[in-house]
Amino acid sequence: MPPAKQTAEQINARVAEAQSQIYQLEYDRSTSKVVIEPDTWIQIGHRKNTIADETNFCEAALLDNILQLKSSLDEVNVQQIRKSRLMSNPFEVSKGEFMTRAAIKIANLDAMFDWGLCQLSDGSDSEKELLYFVDIFGGPGGCSEYILWRNGGWNAKGFGFTTKGDYEFQPEMFRVGAPETLDSFYGHNDNGNIFDPDNIRDFIDYVTQQTDNLGAHLVICDGGFYVKNNCQEIISKQLYLCLALLAVSVIRPGGNAILKVFDLYTPFSVGLVYILSKCYARISIVKPVTSRPANSERYLICQNRLNCDRTFSDYLYSINRVLWDHKHSGCDIQHIVSAEVIEKDTPFSNFIRNSNNYLARCQIKGLKKLIAATTDSYKPEPMDQKLLQSTLWRLWKLDHKSNLSSIADDKIKYAADYALQFIDSKTINLFSAPDVSINTKKSLSKLFGNPLEWNFIPVDVTANQGKSIRTIFLSKGNGNVYFFDQNEKEWQQVKGFQLILSPRTIIYGEIVEEISIKDNKQKVVNALHIIDAIMLGGVNVRSFPLSKRLDLCNKFAKALNRPLAVRNSTTVKPVPVRCKELLPMMDLDGFFNNVSINQLSSGTKVLGCDVQSCDKLESKRFYIPRGLLFVRHSQHSMAGSKMSERTLEFGKTFGSRYLWIWTKTSQIYSSAQCFDVVKEDNLVYRMDFDEFVAKFEKD
Repeated sequence: MPPAKQTAEQINARVAEAQSQIYQLEYDRSTSKVVIEPDTWIQIGHRKNTIADETNFCEAALLDNILQLKSSLDEVNVQQIRKSRLMSNPFEVSKGEFMTRAAIKIANLDAMFDWGLCQLSDGSDSEKELLYFVDIFGGPGGCSEYILWRNGGWNAKGFGFTTKGDYEFQPEMFRVGAPETLDSFYGHNDNGNIFDPDNIRDFIDYVTQQTDNLGAHLVICDGGFYVKNNCQEIISKQLYLCLALLAVSVIRPGGNAILKVFDLYTPFSVGLVYILSKCYARISIVKPVTSRPANSERYLICQNRLNCDRTFSDYLYSINRVLWDHKHSGCDIQHIVSAEVIEKDTPFSNFIRNSNNYLARCQIKGLKKLIAATTDSYKPEPMDQKLLQSTLWRLWKLDHKSNLSSIADDKIKYAADYALQFIDSKTINLFSAPDVSINTKKSLSKLFGNPLEWNFIPVDVTANQGKSIRTIFLSKGNGNVYFFDQNEKEWQQVKGFQLILSPRTIIYGEIVEEISIKDNKQKVVNALHIIDAIMLGGVNVRSFPLSKRLDLCNKFAKALNRPLAVRNSTTVKPVPVRCKELLPMMDLDGFFNNVSINQLSSGTKVLGCDVQSCDKLESKRFYIPRGLLFVRHSQHSMAGSKMSERTLEFGKTFGSRYLWIWTKTSQIYSSAQCFDVVKEDNLVYRMDFDEFVAKFEKD
């Protein structure tokens, strides 16, 4: 009688047993700081092509056994090895709905560490704060897809750094999440070569600037080179180095790193792990069940970045520069930390040796099983694959659907039908209502009543013309964005520039012209400025208070923005996405005091609202405000003897808007500047608002 297939309980027990051995290292941080001594740490030698003699950090018999077993597979064809690998691995699971198995492995690791790696910590303000992550050498993007899916899409922002070509990111192929918040960056030389020091420096600077100089929360790498011989660690040497360099350069204090490595036998690799152990509160070496047992793959998990000291970052950068400049030399760097330093650190040297010996024994078992599976007499272990998959999916919390699948959204062909999933016809009719223009000061008190109930927003678009429009925008994802044509009362596809928004998004905004000037040269680019929102990437925000809606819009815009995409030779060059600043009506003077005066290349001087620019080739960037849009955020009423306040949802706020258009410069003069201005009856002036606010404060 054949053996019975295993139950869900037995599968869970086997997973727990297989992953029970996690090698971790934590230090007493009160010990003295490590001082780098390049003269004694760095050792140069001839370039190696074998690891057979690397037995300082692994038992010689174990390493010799592994190399012999791997060599015995050299004559087996690739197809047979793949078939045997599937038969010999009881935990061989599919990629499910994700684009690659990399996503499943990261989910497995995330579960092993109690979901503390790929999401914001409990103490953070997750409603306002983005999870920033860096995906290195991760094409086509399975790791990024998992992190974005786990965080609900636009709650996370990824920076992809990988070589163009075979290793390039393909976010358009994501199957369970929206790819819009993954920003692929290819560095100074626009080739994504992660070994190139210029690319690395450019990437570090870019991530730092995009994260408000704090750094990312997570660095992740599940990439690697396919190597058939026994030199994988040697060939991957500079990849290891660059992973460690980025793990100490772009991570904020408290951040984590998930780094896939292979053998860790050479002094060079061990030195990298040593340096990481001094930069993080805890490091672990693990092999999850999703990592195939016959290979040497393992994961280095670094938790809680201790500080942003640049000492190790600069040291590793200089080593990479040497390797890059001498890549064709017959000599190589063999040690980056002296053997004496490592041997004196008994907890660390034991940590490396014990993990290497344990994983070597596991790999020997896996290799023997794989070799046996290449024979005709091999009988695979009985396993109900559907039960295995469903059990592991529950264990790793993968058993729920994404709410942001743009592939599913593409099935709804027409924008009008798509919009009706989220809003009703009454709301769509509201979109057709034009702004109410303020054209007489006599109406200010009647229009606004209580100025404490109102905010204002500077706008560039006072009348829709060409690409410059202020209206409602709808996104189906994958670049399919529509705007509501108020004249035709229908949805029109955005054309003429690339506007990238997450699917299931409905926002109110304007396409403005942003201007940058340097060396008397003027550049104008279109940008989307968000004013308000109904849906943000599948999240219904319409009933939130206006201030909260704008906080979420700001987070949404930060996640989507790819400010330097125009410098990459890619087909996707989206326009910038920003969120308007919401200002109280009582602070009109503060707004006018903070606007800048800019001189265009023509010599004309104009008002400017400055916006952030991440391009070092630009001095600054601004747009010209041509009016103020006033919107109501709340309504006060008396309830007995007490005053109550009711916040307004999107429809009420949108329906309340008033537009103050500036057709003459004198309209925005302060009272002190207007002593000789002849006011026109059909225009409203800044001093009219000053009088209205002063009267309210007096009353």
